[in-house]
Amino acid sequence: MAPMGLRRLVYGIAGLLATIHTSHGHYTFVRLAVNDEWLPTMQYIRNKTGPYLELPRNDTNYYWRGWNAPTYAGTDRPESSRCGRDNMAWAAQTDVLKVRAGEDRLEFAMQRWEPMNWKTNQFENCPDGYGTCDLDYGMTFNHHGPLMVHLSPVPQGKDVREYDASGDWVKIFTVGVEVREDDPAHWIMYNRGGLPPRFSFKIPAQTPPGQYLMRMDAVYIGGQYVIAGNAITVEAQLYPSCAQIEVVGSTENGNASSSTPFPKGIKIPEDIVEGTPGMQLGSLEMYRQQTIDPGYYYAGGMLWDGEKMVQDRPDLTVKPAGGR
Repeated sequence: MAPMGLRRLVYGIAGLLATIHTSHGHYTFVRLAVNDEWLPTMQYIRNKTGPYLELPRNDTNYYWRGWNAPTYAGTDRPESSRCGRDNMAWAAQTDVLKVRAGEDRLEFAMQRWEPMNWKTNQFENCPDGYGTCDLDYGMTFNHHGPLMVHLSPVPQGKDVREYDASGDWVKIFTVGVEVREDDPAHWIMYNRGGLPPRFSFKIPAQTPPGQYLMRMDAVYIGGQYVIAGNAITVEAQLYPSCAQIEVVGSTENGNASSSTPFPKGIKIPEDIVEGTPGMQLGSLEMYRQQTIDPGYYYAGGMLWDGEKMVQDRPDLTVKPAGGR
């Protein structure tokens, strides 16, 4: 068989396997909004390849991953954990979004449907300002865990389209877990399987101008538990996507450059593998969303508030029933 024919056969088989593994298909962040204006799907977010061949892991034959399948840090390819499977193959055709630090409000949306199942009107004139018109399965997170945003500055002399995301990553935003009068451990984005709330954030005003990768991820946290006398291991899962952005100064300060140095961050995947801080829950009760472990803090390193790095922990102030 000719090489091209063999390749088509392999990818055809892989595609069949990917459809068989439907339980592994979860979600991908596909769309950005700036100041409540939703931008075209995948215009500024690096695409990824699916099905895609990952590295062997845990004595299983689950090597081929679909477009929405989870990533396992520490066993999958490093580039998959950083910005999604085969993301560099898509970087050159991804646009770069200009963002005013401290001024522009950013939001992003995910989809649980893969592109082959997208409808022509799925992202147009969506109700309540959401970034997708599928307000049921296509927009719900199917497990609990924190949603996180990191920035990684492009090395000097490189263009963001050439950057492989192997540098430092600094966390700037987290949506995590809170205590409510009617819920002792409410993961906000999971929302007990319901529609997640909308959220927005800003790039810290002190962020130095320049090109960055902005990484979005919703982590399913792992752990080891004993259930009915049986030892159970839950593997942590990642769902990363990266937007290509150029940070500029705000119009309020005349686009002046920030004199604040960008802090040193974590490495991905090295600092988000199982066993690193925040990537495992300490108790079965927290896994079951019955409590928040004392001393728990989120994965992904410390949080930069624009002035200093702070421990990223849940706010344990009791919120009203039903949320904010």
